[in-house]
Parts: sequence; C-alpha cells; structure tokens
Amino acid sequence: MKYPGSLISKCIRAISESMDSRTMTAITRELLRGYDLHERTGFPESIPIPNLSAAKQIISDIVKEDLLLPFVSLLIDLHDKGRQGRRYQIPMLRQVIKEIFDLGFIYDNANSIFVEDPRIRRTRNWGVLHEGYEYNICFLRLDIAGNSSLVRRYPENLIKKTYNDVRAIVNEAIEKRDGRIWSWEGDGGLVAFYFGNFHVSAILSAMEINHALFMYNMEENRLGSPLVVRIAVHGGSVEYTDNEENLMKSETVKRAYEIEQRYTPPGAVTISEVVKVMVDEVVANEFAPVRDGNQTYYAYALQLE
Repeated sequence: MKYPGSLISKCIRAISESMDSRTMTAITRELLRGYDLHERTGFPESIPIPNLSAAKQIISDIVKEDLLLPFVSLLIDLHDKGRQGRRYQIPMLRQVIKEIFDLGFIYDNANSIFVEDPRIRRTRNWGVLHEGYEYNICFLRLDIAGNSSLVRRYPENLIKKTYNDVRAIVNEAIEKRDGRIWSWEGDGGLVAFYFGNFHVSAILSAMEINHALFMYNMEENRLGSPLVVRIAVHGGSVEYTDNEENLMKSETVKRAYEIEQRYTPPGAVTISEVVKVMVDEVVANEFAPVRDGNQTYYAYALQLE
C-alpha cells in the first residue's frame, strides 16, 4: 500500500521524539524478526545511532514490508500501556491515527489492529492480512444442491436471478459479522471469518442463511421446487495470498470443501470438531453428532414444530 509522505513524516517524528534507538528496534522486531538496525543503517556496533537516523531507517523498512499499520498499532499499545513499567508519551500519535482513518481504516480495539472501514471498501484480506503470513481463519463453504439439474430445468435468466438472490442472502448474513467472500462460483462460494469470536460468527451466519432460504422458498422463490443449499463450517491455519487459486489449495480450505461435499446433506449446516470445541454450549447444542468412521461431525437443520 502507498502511504502519503505526510503520514510517513509524522511516524518518523513520533518515534524519534519519544524513544531511543534500542526501544525502536525492540518494537520493530515484533514485526520483523532479527531486525538489525546497525546493519540496515551501516553504523558500526560501537557507535550509537542518532534517533532521527534510526527512525528514518525503521519507518522506511516498515513501509517497504507494508507493515506500517501494525507498527502504528504497536505504538498505540505502547502509548496506552507502556512497557516494562515505563510510560511513553508519543507525540503526533493522534495526527498519525487521523491520517490512517482518512485512508479508509478504523481501529479495532478488541484486536488492537487497524482494519479497513467496511463503509468505504470490503476486500478479501480486510486490509490487514499479508502475503505469505499464516493466519487462523474460520471458513463457511456453501453450495446450491442439485445445481446441474436446476440449470437444465429452468431458463438462464431465472437461474441467474435466483442465484443472485442467494448471494444477497449470504452477503446480508456475513457482512454484519465482518465475513469476507473469498471465492464465488455462481452456485456457491467460500466465506472467511477472522476477527473476534470468528468460529461463532461463521456458525451464526450459516444458520441465518439456512433460515433465510427457508423464508425465501416460502415467499420469493420463482422456481418450481425449493432452493436448497449445503453449508459446512471449518477452521484452521492458512497462509494468506492474494492469488485466489493458491488460496484454494490450502489444506484447511480443501477440508471445508470436503466436509460440505461428503458429509453435509442438502438443507443442513455441518461443522467440524475443530469448530465445535471453540463455541459455547448454547450454540453447540443446536448441532447433533454425525459419525463417519473415526470422524465426528455435527449437523444442524431447520426443524419445524
């Protein structure tokens, strides 16, 4: 991401006027392991690095690695909580934060990070996931059951309208829980959740989609038969990349697809053991165990009294 020169200048001033080069280096190493300021600046180990020179080098390296937003998040934490019993008053910090807000980001206090403002844009990575880094993410995989049959039976314009309605239902359920669509193929897709209690967010989104489609079939469905989906929820570690094809090769993503395709009946939501143990009993008790060999999955389907 390209940052305005005014923001970079404020960041340089913020750290150069509030801490010594040793503290600057310690903070930088939280993002860049093994960071060696003397090596980067060319100053011999025996010579102290002037604060301004240290700050310029560090901010330059942080910007090159596109880590300025997490770096400022560390400054906020340092300003608010201090470190090793010492408080730090960081000048220009308010102005730095305002400039970041002006770029279309907001500060998530719960996770102590900047994320993109959803009122301005919604990208796959929330503006915070970085290429080649691993993250723990929960996925919701959805597929319209009997797609091939539906496409053969109904006119193309009716199928397109119906499938667009499905995507709108999915969007409504996930956007309020900060989910992001990572892939969409027309008859289904993959949604990612990363913030807060993301396992619960994924499950509640899946259940809401299930309920909304029931009402859609009752009131709006123009097809001659109910529209039914299969939904699976599974989470785990993923190495992020902007390349969608490579994202789909992740073992966690492939597992979400497998659970949907092999273990989820039409009209149901199936969650993995990994997800089930991460949610409280109120939510977990809505799901009944389904055993397949040594594996146990948990399924939910709308039950009408």
